[in-house]
Amino acid sequence: MAERNFQIVEGGLDIVQGFSSLGICCGIKREKNDLAVIWSEVPAVSAGVFTQNLVKAAPVILTSSHLREKGQTQLLVVNSGVANACTGEKGIEDAQEVARFGASCFGIADPRLVAVASTGVIGEFLPLEKIKNGLLRLRELLPHKKSGAETARAIMTTDTFPKERAVEFSWGGTTMHLAGIAKGSGMIRPRLATMLSFLITDAALAREDLQMLLCEAVEGSFNRVTVDGDTSTNDMVLLLANGRSWAPLLKRGSEGFEIFREALGFVCQELARDLARDGEGATKFVEIVIEGARNKEEARQCAFTVAESPLVKTAFFGEDPNWGRIMAALGRSGVNIEPEKVDIAINGVRFVEKGMKAAGLERHILQEAMKPKELRVVIDLHLGEVRFQVWTCDLSFDYVKINSHYS
Repeated sequence: MAERNFQIVEGGLDIVQGFSSLGICCGIKREKNDLAVIWSEVPAVSAGVFTQNLVKAAPVILTSSHLREKGQTQLLVVNSGVANACTGEKGIEDAQEVARFGASCFGIADPRLVAVASTGVIGEFLPLEKIKNGLLRLRELLPHKKSGAETARAIMTTDTFPKERAVEFSWGGTTMHLAGIAKGSGMIRPRLATMLSFLITDAALAREDLQMLLCEAVEGSFNRVTVDGDTSTNDMVLLLANGRSWAPLLKRGSEGFEIFREALGFVCQELARDLARDGEGATKFVEIVIEGARNKEEARQCAFTVAESPLVKTAFFGEDPNWGRIMAALGRSGVNIEPEKVDIAINGVRFVEKGMKAAGLERHILQEAMKPKELRVVIDLHLGEVRFQVWTCDLSFDYVKINSHYS
């Protein structure tokens, strides 16, 4: 493994200079954190990536508009429990009111410097009074009390654990920090995925560079996760850079810029892997690796077709070495594969050679390979040189239970 140019550190969002964050319970959910803010001492250069679902929630519409108009963000307000999606003009007005009230609470002159995000049940209106009272409480608490861990908990819905990562790196004699949180467990198939992720750094970058780096990092991380093949109405990834490390601007082509790119890619990939690990009802984390593809698009098609196949996913859950389901999924992927060339290995054990059951392997050996909680499925198409990986999970009884009673 190549040596990293950054260090993994504890402390999450709290270590990033010039930012404060906190999550509380404002009464949307019972006795669980459901409202959070991330606040910067100064307006931060901001970049965003949003859901490609044509049904977009009000906060996605408003925040993407704010980013286009201002290119900076000083406050993020995010609630869980209510998605504010499919709520018409009132939904937009409610999102605007949250931004306006948040700006007023935190002494921000322009509400367009406020980003809003929501996650939860679709079709419900925001409980504005609860959110406003919560914002007043948060303003009293910050910056004297801050907790990235509580912030990470506040954005959870069906997640079973908070997702948080932080790194630090040095360049030009100055230490900089980058940290992020994410939520997501079901309705996940990014183009972007229901997922939210918020990343903050005290490094300084130009907005066009920040946007380019975020798009690149998302493509290599969040856009490679699938739990159930569904793309949400509320997906949002934001990256804020406030420059409060006082390091020089990280310019494209510099060593510092490349270190930041590496660190951002790592944090996003770690958070993305956590989304797959925490898939609703999941008992196994699964990495699907396609090797030997002709091009990236064909590799992507094969990987996602296998990762999203209910029959493949239930075989992972049942620890059933039914490799025929993987072959069948490849065959309907839309890619012109040559079945007689395909090799498949799971956790290093060769299941398939040249499209047939690998010679000399007893069934009990294949069953043992399926038992670990983390599975790595490597599929070599032997058609080219391109490689592509996707992260997913199994499909269990609990997935059906969770989603049949979600609302």
